[in-house]
Amino acid sequence: MSIDGEMTLVTALIRPHMEGHVVRVLHDLPDFPGFTFSEARGQGRGRGQGGAFVSSDTDLTYHRFLELRLVCRSELAEDICDRIASAAWTGRKGDGVVLTTPVHTFARIREIGRRSEKRDD
Repeated sequence: MSIDGEMTLVTALIRPHMEGHVVRVLHDLPDFPGFTFSEARGQGRGRGQGGAFVSSDTDLTYHRFLELRLVCRSELAEDICDRIASAAWTGRKGDGVVLTTPVHTFARIREIGRRSEKRDD
């Protein structure tokens, strides 16, 4: 495991049709960090007009999002978040969110697997 330098996990929920825009800006980064997309569903904080939203078992409405995750050096995180937000922005409610989380350890399986392979010999 590595704790060299501080690392940050960037997580973004974006609209599915904005995927191409976001991928393009990530590929434009000089230190491309690599990323993962997952499909996500959820409800935002808005409840519509006129009172509180009460869901029933037959009337559950979810918005579809793509969840992007990437780990980068902490000094790059703010720039990456800004780029994702700019690329995913439509100006409409429900554009999504971007958040960061500190990463305490980071290791590539390819590299640590090789070390454990040597120990078994």
